[in-house]
Amino acid sequence: MKKSFLILCLIVCGFKGFSQEIKFNKDIVLVDEKECLKIDDSDSNSVSILDLEGNEIVFLRFIHNSRYGALYNKITFVNQKVTMTSQSYIFTKKLLIKKLIADKTLVDCKLDDAKVEKFIMKYDENVERD
Repeated sequence: MKKSFLILCLIVCGFKGFSQEIKFNKDIVLVDEKECLKIDDSDSNSVSILDLEGNEIVFLRFIHNSRYGALYNKITFVNQKVTMTSQSYIFTKKLLIKKLIADKTLVDCKLDDAKVEKFIMKYDENVERD
């Protein structure tokens, strides 16, 4: 019994060591206690994610009651000039940043252009198609 508990503790500690901690301090995003991004969420229906220089890199919009669905997200990667939509997986600002980091699309607080395309392929549901 003690051996099983010890193994379980080691596994949990191992996962904790590989995960990155994301915190919000006012309009600053801290990743592992390091300032990484800025957030502008002054509008309740949209969130702008900016680099530390203030350049918008991602725009997240919550769309309610459109002809495409009751609620979905539209995410725009500004510099790459591409968008994606998701209805079954509603991204919050924290969840979006977590997914970008987990998929290695956001590395050292910068978007990897090649990984942005892969991220869109994984999560885009083409909600706004006619």
